[in-house]
Amino acid sequence: MLPDMRRALLLALPLLLGMRDPFQPLPDRCQAAALAQWRYQGFISVNGQRRAVLRNPEGRWHRAATGEYLPPGWRVVSLTEQTLQITTAAGCEPAQWQWQRQGAKDEKVDSGSRAASQRADGRGEKPRTGDAGRR
Repeated sequence: MLPDMRRALLLALPLLLGMRDPFQPLPDRCQAAALAQWRYQGFISVNGQRRAVLRNPEGRWHRAATGEYLPPGWRVVSLTEQTLQITTAAGCEPAQWQWQRQGAKDEKVDSGSRAASQRADGRGEKPRTGDAGRR
């Protein structure tokens, strides 16, 4: 009885210790192949702090400031209007990566929507509180 118990314990030991399946590929903690697929679209500035706006290969948007981490574990090192530089995990190649901003700076979007709302009002200004419905 005791030898059977030992055999069962030896078979179950890898499962109990959380050892990985040797037939599965190793997890890619560096995700170096994905670096070229991310896009630095621009940044926003709130109270003087810049936050990068990036899009991952799946099309999901992410925001991160200097010192923060992106989901693959990459750390944002520097952020300018034109470039975003990150460091990857320890032991990964490349150790650092830099993206150039994609897209164009277009501040007309906000001013265009404001002008459209002014034209829709007819007077070129927003109605004051209490004036709604009176002309």
